[in-house]
Amino acid sequence: MDRRRASYSLSRRWHAWCVLACLATLFPSGAWAAEAGRKANQEPKKKSGGTAFQASRKDPIFITSNWMEADRKKNTITYKGQVVAVQADMTMRSETLTAYYDPAMKQLKEAIAEGKVQVVQGDKNARGAKAIFNGKTKTVTLTGSPVVRQGNSEVSGSRITFFIEEDRAVVEGGNERVKAIIFPEEFQDREKGAGGPGKGR
Repeated sequence: MDRRRASYSLSRRWHAWCVLACLATLFPSGAWAAEAGRKANQEPKKKSGGTAFQASRKDPIFITSNWMEADRKKNTITYKGQVVAVQADMTMRSETLTAYYDPAMKQLKEAIAEGKVQVVQGDKNARGAKAIFNGKTKTVTLTGSPVVRQGNSEVSGSRITFFIEEDRAVVEGGNERVKAIIFPEEFQDREKGAGGPGKGR
């Protein structure tokens, strides 16, 4: 039993190093990263209580899975089996995760998560069959009976698109109409907590 645990621990450690090595190809050189970090520090911090999910520009991404393949010819990195990606306070779970990157620009072009996709950040929870992150438009599109819940309120449709840098989300109906369950008192409580118009009333 101890031998199995030691072997499992060693394989997990080796896998972590592989993940870090592959992720290094997704990010730019040190000079560019330092400049990006400097700009990120100068930008005002967004509050996490908005409508859309918010991604960090400077926090590292930690990914674990049962299997991983890096294909330099196709410029892809694929993770399979109980994939968990964590960045700051955001966690995404899926069955597979495929990242497509541009080696010339040294940046992530697109990432596709498939199979029981779930994204959690604070009191926001989104789920669907597929999620696509577009690096150019800075959007995350959720399909496959997507549902987004914040507190007890929730909304569903055929397609939900999060505009990360604009703190907004668009819900589209297709074969089914958009459905929403909203608890107004929850939004009032959040406004009071954030020092909004409800404060002091």
